[in-house]
Amino acid sequence: MMLRNIVGHAVYQLIVLFVIIFAGERIFDIPCDRFAPLYAPAGQHFTIVFNAFVMMTLFNELNARKIHGERNIFKGLFSNPIFYCIWIITFMLQVVIVQWGGEWFSTAPLKWYHWFACLGFGLG
Repeated sequence: MMLRNIVGHAVYQLIVLFVIIFAGERIFDIPCDRFAPLYAPAGQHFTIVFNAFVMMTLFNELNARKIHGERNIFKGLFSNPIFYCIWIITFMLQVVIVQWGGEWFSTAPLKWYHWFACLGFGLG
């Protein structure tokens, strides 16, 4: 069961990320970053790729807590304060890095609908 979940999520992440990389500029109506020079300023295209990857990984952490086919991923969530504190801090740091990381992290601020798309990919 666990192996099926791992392979399934890996395939899902790869499909989503490849679609964003190769069709993201058309989906999100943003400039393409694939052919940007090496030291060009960060664009929204690859920031969306990065953000979607982190969101999918964060939400997979919730799913990975249940490895024997249990349905309710939220059962016992608050029984481990270290887990949920780290999860919340990671989410908040991701927002800070994407919106204000700029040159330090090679990110570009995203619009609200880009955030909703990335959250949707994470929940997917």
